[in-house]
Amino acid sequence: MNDSLAAWVYFDSRRQTDPASGAQPPLFAKAVDVATDPEAAEHLLRLGISSERDLPALAFAEPGGKVRILGLRLTPEEIARLTAGRGLPAGRLVVYSSSWCPDCRNAKRVLHDADTSFEEVDIDQDPDAEALVLERSGGRRVVPTLRFNDRLWAFNPAPPLLRRLLAGGA
Repeated sequence: MNDSLAAWVYFDSRRQTDPASGAQPPLFAKAVDVATDPEAAEHLLRLGISSERDLPALAFAEPGGKVRILGLRLTPEEIARLTAGRGLPAGRLVVYSSSWCPDCRNAKRVLHDADTSFEEVDIDQDPDAEALVLERSGGRRVVPTLRFNDRLWAFNPAPPLLRRLLAGGA
């Protein structure tokens, strides 16, 4: 998805096969089996991800560990699309933002330029929305946070990354 982001595919071998096995094109992500890696399961819990209902999951993170993209309940085909740098269809898009945030304005400009409809929620005005962002981002109050169909989350994506995510709708 982005050269500076590392990618991990989380799955539970008690319930799923390794989503990377037999994938075409080859995945550029490290497969992590939460059934054999308790630390990974703990990490997912800190992101509000249930190993029972949200896997397979895909996470793209910066070298320092900040998660930028998080996909939940993904099919092997969707994982392959995302790791190949192609997005997914936006469907219902919610932008969690703040009125004071310049990155939020930039993200909304990219969405308008791409003629993508979205719902906007100001987390300064909606404590439930703020709690949701905090839960999914591992406790960080990240704006903008974009939620695509309740399955793909983007945390303050740079405009080029956001454009690549939106390319899936084309």
